[in-house]
Amino acid sequence: MSHEVHEEQIMTKVRTLRVLLACCLFVLLPGMAVADKDQVTDQVSFQVGVSREVDNDRVVALLTVDAEDRDPAQLADSVNQSMAWALERARADKLVSVRTGGYQTYPVYDERKIVRWRARQELYLESGDVDRLSQLTGLLQEQLQVQSLQFSVSQDRRKEVEARLVEQVLADYQQRADLIARALGAKSYQLVEVAVHTADRDHPVPLRAEAMSIASRAAVTPPAMESGTSRITVQASGSIRLVR
Repeated sequence: MSHEVHEEQIMTKVRTLRVLLACCLFVLLPGMAVADKDQVTDQVSFQVGVSREVDNDRVVALLTVDAEDRDPAQLADSVNQSMAWALERARADKLVSVRTGGYQTYPVYDERKIVRWRARQELYLESGDVDRLSQLTGLLQEQLQVQSLQFSVSQDRRKEVEARLVEQVLADYQQRADLIARALGAKSYQLVEVAVHTADRDHPVPLRAEAMSIASRAAVTPPAMESGTSRITVQASGSIRLVR
């Protein structure tokens, strides 16, 4: 058999195989389309959620040192002294976490001329003992100003509550799936996917800064603090495939 004849036979077999594959695809594709259509038709997506109000057990107070001066060097020295004074007293309380925040210095203009300078530095106090932090805040208000209070649920408490809510929301998800399957006349269902999401809402309490001299703040009553609650929510969303 010549080499040319052998190649011609191979090409003929390849063309035949291509025709057979094309015929198979032509037969299978309509069936695949119907299967996909039925799958989409019998797939149901839904969402359930559970929530719980939880007592806040953490509080963060934001205090600031605010000052003005014509001399930027004296201004910086004044701010630094006040912050050093506050840090010394805040660090003495081992039940309160202390950290400094932003430090800003900027000019004040009058007819495009710098007439004085303003500066601000932030101090954050955090604790699980609301009364303790309230007393410390009252002490520091002799030289600092309270800008805001942020109440929240501690991480340990949040994890504990979320773990219980996850169990509850998954049980509710299964009950909802059973209800949907029965209502739509299905024998049973298959779980396609499910995702669990958590969310919460903390309650910031902004306070208006009081413009009064240090001398008039020599004895400051501690701010009244009511920790309140936060709502922790867990949601489950996904889809099921009905079995007819």
